[in-house]
Amino acid sequence: MKITLISEDFPDNKIVDWPAVPGTGDRVSFHFRGGTTNQAVKRVDYHADADGSLTEVTVELTY
Repeated sequence: MKITLISEDFPDNKIVDWPAVPGTGDRVSFHFRGGTTNQAVKRVDYHADADGSLTEVTVELTY
């Protein structure tokens, strides 16, 4: 599922393809060349079309 991440680490947002959507309060870890960052899911927005089909998920992350 395509998920848009909003975070300080991704100023232009980041689109990922994950099998499941993390829930509010879950922790997400990203491994970078310089180390690892752990962020909490602050907010999850589900977007649907007029027929009620899920079209997009936006996840806001915070430290």
